[in-house]
Amino acid sequence: MDLKILRYCQYHAILNTAEAASLPMDTIQSLTRRGATCSDLLTCLYSMKPADLDAFYAVATLGSANLDQVAQSVSRDRSTAHRSLSKLVSAGLVYKQTRTLKDGGYYHVYSTVDPSTIKEHASQKAKEISDGFQKLIERFPADFQAHLTAGRRASG
Repeated sequence: MDLKILRYCQYHAILNTAEAASLPMDTIQSLTRRGATCSDLLTCLYSMKPADLDAFYAVATLGSANLDQVAQSVSRDRSTAHRSLSKLVSAGLVYKQTRTLKDGGYYHVYSTVDPSTIKEHASQKAKEISDGFQKLIERFPADFQAHLTAGRRASG
């Protein structure tokens, strides 16, 4: 796994989402100790839950699917499948297309984004985070000194 992507995962899990921020540090570090998988990367980059991963892989396996097909494929109710699909669409991992019915009404069909597009997006996110880390590292001495100074004022 690319070190930049891993750094992004660690940053994202620690700083960007309340849900991921509650992840124990040893869980984050385990990504570096073992061969991380596609699922690990998706979980880390996009804060996916198991239901989200199941929905993602169901859409990928089916090629394209509507809500009922995904819900049935992952053995979950429609509302859970819908939440997962909405999250996947928001994350840019799945497309949602609206189709109209002959007698009126509509439904949505979901399909996965091309893996090379996901890879590009992940690489870009990793670069942004890596750049952010570099800035934090550069500011560390001044931030550390400011923290110490503030601590002395509070206790004095």
